Amino acid sequence: MQQYMSEHYIFHYSPGTKAEEDVESIAAHQEACYTYITSVLGVNPDYKIQYFLCDSPGEVGRIYGDNEPCSGFASPPDKIYAVYNAELQCIGFHEDVHIISHLINRPDSAAIREGLAMYFDRKWWGIHNIDWCAYYLKSGHYIPVDELLDDEIFFSEDCSITYPTAGAFTDWLIMSYGIERYLSMYRQHDMNVAILNVYGATPKEMAHLFKEYVELFRVDGTIENRMHELLSECGLV
Repeated sequence: MQQYMSEHYIFHYSPGTKAEEDVESIAAHQEACYTYITSVLGVNPDYKIQYFLCDSPGEVGRIYGDNEPCSGFASPPDKIYAVYNAELQCIGFHEDVHIISHLINRPDSAAIREGLAMYFDRKWWGIHNIDWCAYYLKSGHYIPVDELLDDEIFFSEDCSITYPTAGAFTDWLIMSYGIERYLSMYRQHDMNVAILNVYGATPKEMAHLFKEYVELFRVDGTIENRMHELLSECGLV
């Protein structure tokens, strides 16, 4: 693979691909994401992130070595594998957040880890996380956040529900209580204990407060129809 180096990244890509064509703009975009992530989290890796831009999910698996097709994932401490072609560009905040936040800690709950990444993403399929929560609450598909802290439940449900819910919850925590308290929680291992220690309420109590917040929102009818279409295309409704 060929390489392109920027201030904080080394990008790897195959010749003749869309990634090669766009590598300078990709680097500029990721550097901007990096600057924002590190300013919010207050950490800076002392090494460059190795970013493998693959032409297909199959190539992701082949280059990583497990031969499992995948659109993108982070492999701490310093590697990201992502599909980048004409139809699919899996770049942006998400995987970089996983790599950079690894310097802080790796909490035991996937909902907390993915929630932080989705906090930076802001959107799922181009629609804001909080709108997805309001839609799921209205349609009866909403899953309380305290339940999602259990990895078995988190991974048994579709990511179109779990990821935006976790992201909106993270946003609510940071907006309501501040980034320092959130990071104090994130630095701990057991999130059920950490939430009680940091916020003075059980996960169930915090989930109830968050649900009350979600209930304040109404989704525009056009956006709601688009949500239904997207979920229908995936066979989820």
